[in-house]
Amino acid sequence: MRPHSGRSASSPIRHSDAMSMDPLPEPILALGVFTLREAVTAGITDLRRPDVMRLGREIFAVRGVEHGALVIAKAVCRSLPRCWISHSTAGLVWGLDLPESVDVSRPHVSRYRPANVPRTKAVRGHRSVVFKGEVVPIEEIEETVFASSPARVWLELASTLTVEELIEFGDHLVRHPRKRFEGRDTPHATIAEMRRFLGWHPRITGAAKAAAALSRIRVGADSVMETRLRLALIDAGLPEPALQVQLTPDDRASPVADLGYRGPRIAIDYDGSTHLTATQQTKDIRRDRLWVAAGWRHVTANALDAAERFSTLTEQVRTMLAAAA
Repeated sequence: MRPHSGRSASSPIRHSDAMSMDPLPEPILALGVFTLREAVTAGITDLRRPDVMRLGREIFAVRGVEHGALVIAKAVCRSLPRCWISHSTAGLVWGLDLPESVDVSRPHVSRYRPANVPRTKAVRGHRSVVFKGEVVPIEEIEETVFASSPARVWLELASTLTVEELIEFGDHLVRHPRKRFEGRDTPHATIAEMRRFLGWHPRITGAAKAAAALSRIRVGADSVMETRLRLALIDAGLPEPALQVQLTPDDRASPVADLGYRGPRIAIDYDGSTHLTATQQTKDIRRDRLWVAAGWRHVTANALDAAERFSTLTEQVRTMLAAAA
């Protein structure tokens, strides 16, 4: 089968059968995935060579070099005007904790309407109308490549995620990070921003699910399990718990519970895998002791509770609330 030339007969790229050739230029090796224009600029005159593979229309990769979804999407955006990285691939750009059901292996790229959907098998193409703040630049070598903002990623994934997943993902986006651990001190997105974007796209696929999820997204959950625990309590008919409940407000040395009810003095923590070390368990014992000494009842949830969707724990909390009434 005759290889696709990637360009018309007028292309400056020549395709010969010669197997003796110069090594690929360093700029191309550094990119891993490159465009036809970048190949021409680098002085490559023959793309039918064993160390190059064609991924799609005018998109090529260095054979033997790992080229993931994000790298491919960046190359496509460098080759097409009015194009940006979107959906799950934009989630990779911002380092988001995407839901487990999201497939990150296939690159997603969008174009501004009325431009055509990207016509290359290298990516899954989309096109959309976007408004200010929905698409933002990322630095890429000497050019600027754009990507959907985290709030827009949430909206773009509404077509495939469940309402519960959209709540969990939304909680992740709006939580306040700890700079000493994450290197940032501002959330990925705000509830107001997500609400504004949804208002701009009321007919987007999944809009109804996004609206239902938006009403239940809260600031304060540090993990998906904390979100699931909160939802389990509410879905069991219990009052909505507060998040990040501090034993003594404004006292930095005072313990903080993941969830709780200040009036009835009930504190609830979800202890995940990070709590299994001897050092952390020692801290947790002291934490629990401080709550009890202050007259609070402290409940600790773990993976066994999560496996039963917190059914036993919610009944325990229900009994505590009834006793405090």
